[in-house]
Amino acid sequence: MAGADGGRGARGHPYHRPVVDGGRADAPVVVVAGGTGLVGGAVVDRLVGAGMRVVLPTRGAGPAEPPPGVRVVPGVDWERPDALTSVLDEPGWAPRAAVAALGGWWLGPQLVDVEPDTWRSILESHLTSHWLAARALAPRLAGPDPVYVTLGGAAATEAMPGSGPINVTGAGQRMLLHVLRAEEIGQRVRFHEVSVGAAVRGDDRNLDPADTVDRREVASAVARVLADAGSPAVVEVA
Repeated sequence: MAGADGGRGARGHPYHRPVVDGGRADAPVVVVAGGTGLVGGAVVDRLVGAGMRVVLPTRGAGPAEPPPGVRVVPGVDWERPDALTSVLDEPGWAPRAAVAALGGWWLGPQLVDVEPDTWRSILESHLTSHWLAARALAPRLAGPDPVYVTLGGAAATEAMPGSGPINVTGAGQRMLLHVLRAEEIGQRVRFHEVSVGAAVRGDDRNLDPADTVDRREVASAVARVLADAGSPAVVEVA
C-alpha cells in the first residue's frame, strides 16, 4: 500500500498482505466507522483494493450487496456496540486498525444565533461520535502495529465564521486524540488525524469553495498512515 502511494512502509508490514478473492482469512482487518459516507466510502474502496478486510459498522441496514472484502455489521449502537464487538471477538477478526470518518461540514448562523438543539446535535454527530467510536474500537486493536485514524480538517485550528460549531468540535476531536496518546492506551496504539485542508470535491455542503481535494487523495493519505509507523500525529491533505 505504501509503495503505491510513496509512503515508507516496508514490504513485510502487516498491512501489505494481499487478499485472495476479496477475503483471505489472514488479511488485515480494518474497521471503518462512517464508511458509507462520501469520504469514508473512498477509504473503504482504497483499503479493500490494498488487500485488507474491512468491517463496516452501520446504524441502519447498510448496503445490501457489499463488495468482496467488506463485512457489514448492521444496527450498531455505539453506546452499546455489542453487535460490533461480537464480530471483532470472532477468531480471525481482531482488527489491526480503525478509521473514523465521522461528521461532515455545516453552514449556518454565527455562534450566538445557533439554536441550542442544533448545537447539541452537532456536538453529538461531530465530537461525541468520535469519542464513542474510539471507546469501542481502540481497546480492541491488536497486532504488531495497532493504529487508529480519524478524519478532521482545517476547522480544528482556523476560525470559520458561519461554521462555528464545526470549529469547536474539530478542535475537540484533535484534543481527544492528544489525550488518548497521553493515556495508557497511547502506549500501545498509534493515534493519528488525517486533516483535510480543503473542501472535498463532490460535497455539495461546501458552497463555492476556494480549493478542493479529491476524496481518493484523502483515502490514500489514510492508507499511508496505516502503513507507516513513523507518520506524524497530524497528516495534512490539501
